[in-house]
Amino acid sequence: METILFALAMVLVAGFINGSFAAPMKYMTRWGEENIWLIFSFWGFLILPWITILVMAPHFTDVLRALPSNLFWTMVLGGVAFGIGQIAFALSFRYIGIGLAFVINISMGTSGSALIPILWHKGIMGTPYSYAQMLGIVVFVLAVVLGAAAGAARDRMKRQSRGGPAESKVNEIKPGRLILGVVLAIVAGVGSVAQGVTYIWANPTVSKVASDQFGVGDLASGVVAWVVIFSAAWLPYFLYFFVLNLKRRSFGKLASAHTGPYWFWLPLMGVGYWGSLVFFSKASEAIGGDLAPTIAWPLFMVFIILTSNLWSYKSHEWDGAGKKAIRRMWASLGLFICAIVVFSYSSKLEPPDPSKPEAARHTVHYMHIKHSAYPTHEMTGDTETEQEYEEEGESADD
Repeated sequence: METILFALAMVLVAGFINGSFAAPMKYMTRWGEENIWLIFSFWGFLILPWITILVMAPHFTDVLRALPSNLFWTMVLGGVAFGIGQIAFALSFRYIGIGLAFVINISMGTSGSALIPILWHKGIMGTPYSYAQMLGIVVFVLAVVLGAAAGAARDRMKRQSRGGPAESKVNEIKPGRLILGVVLAIVAGVGSVAQGVTYIWANPTVSKVASDQFGVGDLASGVVAWVVIFSAAWLPYFLYFFVLNLKRRSFGKLASAHTGPYWFWLPLMGVGYWGSLVFFSKASEAIGGDLAPTIAWPLFMVFIILTSNLWSYKSHEWDGAGKKAIRRMWASLGLFICAIVVFSYSSKLEPPDPSKPEAARHTVHYMHIKHSAYPTHEMTGDTETEQEYEEEGESADD
């Protein structure tokens, strides 16, 4: 019991700081989102990951050279796929809004990365553990869908109170764009699955090389693969926002007056984004076993969503939402809590690996969900942000 409580505490901290990392954006009004995410990409994907691993494992580059080339390039390709998925996620906002895009992306990313690894562990399917995991995923997806429905009801109520039918057309999904938006959201989900599955597949070998050949500790050896994946994801992510800055001629905004604090908030955002991995890894270490990622990862996502909804409530985004939206929101939160219970219980059902001696069954592996580097202060999206992306789409088409 103490072990699972400690793991829950670590995942809670990880989810809280990850779900809070984009909060400073609300105060960075003198920059465009292309400015913010361009500079953030250096901190979240490169600087902080490399500082972390070089402090924890000074022989990091030697570890990389010792890896089989096919394994290294698989991690690189998985990272690039994740970066491309993040771009597709941003583009999908323009066509179907944040709410629907978020449902598709997070549902695919969470269910795919949690269930696919179970398939390649022999003898897991058909066990009580696998059934508990599937039940938890179903409850999780239902909670996400209900949350999106709550946001949609809230936005309709707010539009009616502000301007009636004429104003509601701003966020209307145009039929010609619906399919494109859904396809982009699916691509984002595939990228998120690629991120998680690549890590789960590569990390056992990477960790073994790091620990056995170079004496790297358990926690640091579990971070090595993530540094490679995130570094590879940075390239398409950076290129997209660099081109967007060129297109919008936004580089001048970086030197705007009264933006000095922005250069402090951006590293802070990177700490929340990347730093959550450390606490998440500690949670996986506490749970132990090869299947620890499939338990800790969905819990991580639940706490991220609960935190983002907390910030949404604190910023008064649910004021005047209407009774229907509030009921759906509370139902969604209730289902998330049920998901926490199911995933926590599943940790007691994890079957041992008969191919390993008892001591080796507690080998630590780590896993991290896709988390969009886009502001998701709530799982259902923000009306103002959706309007901006719709307007961006219109200008791009022009």
